[in-house]
Amino acid sequence: MVRPFRMVLALVLLAGNSAFPQEAPPKPATGDARTLALQKQVTDVRGLKFTREVKAGTYSREELVAFITREQERDFPREKAEKIRKSLVHFGLIARDLDLYQTVIDLLAVSIDGFYHPDTKELRLIKPGPGVPDDDVEVEHYGVKVNLREVTLVHELCHAAQDQNFDLTTIPLELETNDDVVQAVRALVEGDATVVGLKFGFKEQFDAISRLISQNYKDGRIEGEEAAKIPIYLQRSLTFPYGHGSDFVVDVLNRAGGDWTAVSKMFEDLPSSTEQILHPKKYAADSRDYPQDVSIEGLADLAGSGWKQIDHNVHGEFGTLLVLDEFKSTPSRGRRRAAEGWDGDRYFIFENAKGDIAGAWYTAWDSEEDAAEFFDVYSALLQAKHEGAKKESAAQKVTFEWEAFRAILERRGQDVLVLDGFDAEVAGRINKFWSAARKTEVRKVDRVPAKKTK
Repeated sequence: MVRPFRMVLALVLLAGNSAFPQEAPPKPATGDARTLALQKQVTDVRGLKFTREVKAGTYSREELVAFITREQERDFPREKAEKIRKSLVHFGLIARDLDLYQTVIDLLAVSIDGFYHPDTKELRLIKPGPGVPDDDVEVEHYGVKVNLREVTLVHELCHAAQDQNFDLTTIPLELETNDDVVQAVRALVEGDATVVGLKFGFKEQFDAISRLISQNYKDGRIEGEEAAKIPIYLQRSLTFPYGHGSDFVVDVLNRAGGDWTAVSKMFEDLPSSTEQILHPKKYAADSRDYPQDVSIEGLADLAGSGWKQIDHNVHGEFGTLLVLDEFKSTPSRGRRRAAEGWDGDRYFIFENAKGDIAGAWYTAWDSEEDAAEFFDVYSALLQAKHEGAKKESAAQKVTFEWEAFRAILERRGQDVLVLDGFDAEVAGRINKFWSAARKTEVRKVDRVPAKKTK
């Protein structure tokens, strides 16, 4: 679920012994002269030339919060946030009483160290708060002296170079109904900039240090006490493009003998799933694993007049793993294996007049064995989720019953369908859900219409 995090291309902060402290202020010296010098460094490392000068400004934390709030009110208003909140609650990813709208603001406010906005062409570094030491000097991290502000500036300048060479406003970073594609594309964009920033900052120590930093990102370890209060699902969703994205870019670079042209070409042949990011061989031209786009025709009629659809989206392999990890109803290795066979999915969230939430989730898998693994793991998850519900098991089908509601999990060949939270009447139409499902292989991620510069 990455819709709340699409507003800017930002460098987020890590907890622990990482390359970036909680606050990292620029000195006044971060003016045009240093920005121009670092633009040259970006070109030297990445090979991308700038077609125009980029000016770097600064925001205080208060200004950053105001900016995030404005962007969120435009792109992720409370009405939209409420629908997504209900989806996340349905899958057990956040608490029922969480204010998702404000939580996203809080998370971004404590995690962003600098950002580039493709629409407005703004580049901003974030100034320190009261009592925070100035780190715009060389400090030692992992045994290497590095200027953290310059690493951040190089990261954001790389985004500006990407924009000038590849037009980031036409990259699908804001699709409303496919978070999996958005995460995959963001992983390329952020992974590229992260690798460039770290290569600039750590030079010959890059290989060893980048692996440590990448792992921290993959763990979702965002800096600060406030971030620690935020659901790990949101933290890991935010940091996915940096950790897994940088690993993906490094893998592509290594396969190309360090030739950055291979990375540039991916902006014309965009990754189409988090599966490809997590398993770079599945992106490679000779072994490309194209995802399946899933739809269910006539869904409103199948659900009936008592239920109204409020959301639909794609979990992808990474999102599916996060769902499985939340309940921890099976060992971690089994959860990871259950997600790895992903081939496509889409979930549909419904609400009735009483405020009850239900979902239909259709998943496609690479093989019957992969589908069976997911079936077993998700069956255990549903049992934990609906503790105390009456359970009935049959071959490749399990049903949970509580009060007037049902959860049905069924496997047919390489596909698995979940109806969770509907009344008995809707659940009884499961055969019609199966018959109405359609799958289409996605062989290309299309660009979106160019935006006008504000």
